[in-house]
Amino acid sequence: ICKRTYHHCEILYYISITRAAILVEMTIMTTHKWRFGYGSNIGLKTLKQKKNLNVSRYLVGTIKGWELYFMPGFQYVEPGWAAIRPHGGDGGGDGGDGQSGGREEELHGSAFLIPNDEADGLDRQEGGYNVLPVTFTSYDGEVVEQVGLYIPKKEYIPGSPEGKPSLRYLKLLKDGAQEGNLAQHWIEHLKSFPHYVTPSEVRFQTQAWIFEFHNDDDRKDQLWTVEKLAKHDGSNPELFPPHTSIMGYVIQINPKIWVFSSWKGHNITRRNLLQFNGKSLDTGDIRHDEPGYRPLPKLSNCSEGEREYLMQSLESQLHRGSVIVAQLDEFLSDQK
Repeated sequence: ICKRTYHHCEILYYISITRAAILVEMTIMTTHKWRFGYGSNIGLKTLKQKKNLNVSRYLVGTIKGWELYFMPGFQYVEPGWAAIRPHGGDGGGDGGDGQSGGREEELHGSAFLIPNDEADGLDRQEGGYNVLPVTFTSYDGEVVEQVGLYIPKKEYIPGSPEGKPSLRYLKLLKDGAQEGNLAQHWIEHLKSFPHYVTPSEVRFQTQAWIFEFHNDDDRKDQLWTVEKLAKHDGSNPELFPPHTSIMGYVIQINPKIWVFSSWKGHNITRRNLLQFNGKSLDTGDIRHDEPGYRPLPKLSNCSEGEREYLMQSLESQLHRGSVIVAQLDEFLSDQK
């Protein structure tokens, strides 16, 4: 009798534990959402430290029927963003490394569970994509339904121009894939994509514009303060046309081009460096009236890769019609 009673109690205990687990799971599914990362959102470190997301669960695995490519992005600095299309959508089923068919018909990446408000915020951040609920299968065989997959809003047309990712962006994908321990053949697939290198004629023209500025008597001695720059944040474009500053140069933004609103009225050198190094922009991009703004980044302390990324950011403005009008006083002071 004692044995039967004990066995009965044991069964009841496991039933109660199972019910509790189901209840917890059901509660989580009403307060959290799954999202799938195949581009900059692959790595758990990036999700937590750069995107400031509270990840409850993190799985790596695949979604069937899609393949990775790079769509055109932000010219001269981030000219290619990760995107997906139905497998074989390029007309030949080539995964980017010359291999047709085979394993690249599965899209590899990470599925992560985050609070609803954070998922909604990430969706807004990924404004160029729609969210499609799909089925995800982890490498361990766990199947998760209703995982949000980011699909480019602009439908891919076979034969249309594709983008080429920056060194920074492609490294972010490869590092995230290695951190998540994605399949080795997928890591090799990512390594097969070439990254953007500034064409020599583009760099020559950039240097020519910089030379012209330093030899223009009307511009070369113009110094702006950060307070003056801050007025040109786009809130009153008629009185204060939008300007930004990169590498100490104050740039009047061509009104016909689109730029991030966060760039207007702001020295973005630190922001660019945070971006290059995968750091949080929300916590690290200090505005001129916030504690810790000074000293500003010293170019002589930047790595070759960091300086190249800053130059590409400058080129993204100058080669789209923006003009250097002055230098930033505080930036020059902090270079000494």
